[in-house]
Amino acid sequence: MTAIVKFTGLAALCLTGLATHAIAKPLIVYTPQAVDRLPEIEAFVEDRTDIDVEFVNMGGGAVYDRVLAERNNPQADVIFGLIDFLTAGLKLEGVLQPYELENLEGLPAIYRDPDGYFYGYRQTPITLSYNADLLSAEDAPKAWEDLADPEWNGKFMIGALTWQTTRAILAGLFPRQIDSDGQMTDEGWDWFNKFYGNAVIYEDGMNRAELMASGENVVSLNHYQGVQSDAANGGYDYAYVNTVGGTPIVVERNAILAGTDNLEDALAFLEVVQSVEFQVWNAETFGVIPVHPDAIAQSPAEIRAAAEMFTTQAIDWDLMAENLDGWLERIQLDML
Repeated sequence: MTAIVKFTGLAALCLTGLATHAIAKPLIVYTPQAVDRLPEIEAFVEDRTDIDVEFVNMGGGAVYDRVLAERNNPQADVIFGLIDFLTAGLKLEGVLQPYELENLEGLPAIYRDPDGYFYGYRQTPITLSYNADLLSAEDAPKAWEDLADPEWNGKFMIGALTWQTTRAILAGLFPRQIDSDGQMTDEGWDWFNKFYGNAVIYEDGMNRAELMASGENVVSLNHYQGVQSDAANGGYDYAYVNTVGGTPIVVERNAILAGTDNLEDALAFLEVVQSVEFQVWNAETFGVIPVHPDAIAQSPAEIRAAAEMFTTQAIDWDLMAENLDGWLERIQLDML
């Protein structure tokens, strides 16, 4: 196993501004996080370090695919904010470097990779919600499984398979259709055929907010904040469903790529973005939900409430990492 590197000693100089670089080398960070937030995150990090951060933004699935494509010639140093099963998959592929930080005290075990390859910094409920101006709680779907029923044909939208949110939605759906050995059943594939038969596939030029506001779609499959953003843009009220069987809660995690030649800056960057200070700032600035209990306790009231709103769906993320590509390929070839 690759040796675990730790943020101590020389790496800490990056935070104090004492380190000097004969040739300024940017820290290349692959991230699926919202592109409009990255300038403020970059400023937060650079105000506290002497690191020149260069974010490369793309969808979560695209981050995963690109890292694997660059396996023999890594172009990035850090992955920032990639969800559970994608980071687990990269660990299985052997392209990550384990590490430790000094500020991980109090971080619950569920947000730590047991081998030290990645750590969570924010959590995101992947929600089923609806336009509450057009649909009552009584008439809304109660479970994700309901979406294969004929009454929801054309009433909800799902994005491209490369999107991180789409893969997170499917990671919540797959476990509901597998057998005790973790294999997809024939009945499960039949369910997915019906689900995708009902779904509207999001394409460039479509506007989710307008579709939801008009009633063409009335059910939203989206991450927690995406629901709020669409409702604000579309001018409609919304309600979340605490679904039967639970809500998938994905955790955005941070990792170092094996083979980086910028390890000191990578550790210094991660020391900042894993910190309670950053998690609280992130909650206050962007309304996201932290993972560290101290950060949740210091967050605005609505963030604290969101952390307790949903029943968490139990998901075997390692199983998802092992099977996801094959299951996505089946959907791509047979249902899209």
